[in-house]
Amino acid sequence: MQDLTLDETAHAQAVALPATLTLNGHLPHPRTLGLHALRALPRREMGPTQVNCFTGRPVASVRSLAGTRLVDVLDASGFSTQPRWELKRCMVMGVGLDGYRAMFSWNELYNSALGEGVLVLYERDGLPLDGRLGPLSLISAHDRQLGPRHLLNLRGVHVQMI
Repeated sequence: MQDLTLDETAHAQAVALPATLTLNGHLPHPRTLGLHALRALPRREMGPTQVNCFTGRPVASVRSLAGTRLVDVLDASGFSTQPRWELKRCMVMGVGLDGYRAMFSWNELYNSALGEGVLVLYERDGLPLDGRLGPLSLISAHDRQLGPRHLLNLRGVHVQMI
């Protein structure tokens, strides 16, 4: 079993990037949050975790992960203050440095158990994330297979009303 990796170019870019997360789209207060601001949000931890690709093949195994819930990050931008009828029509997209996206509906994040496990990660095994994962990463811990919505080098969260 191997750790998740990026190609050499993306890895070099990721190492040089600051730990910032840009929030934009259908939000009352679009902003960029740094690591300090993310750490100020409620902390969530996951114990031993195995990340599998969609086929079930193991791709990574870790002792612990830590970060904050995506819903707490969204609410720091005022997302939940919008009219309920608008929220129900919103899609939330995490975007990685390589352009890979993980998508969630408002209902998944705020009206199901799945939302509790969608985390913006900043620590692995008690240490800051390394360059391969990026300074920030995203995981949907309650998915059957964690790989398809595990974003490496999370750079942004875009909210779109459909």
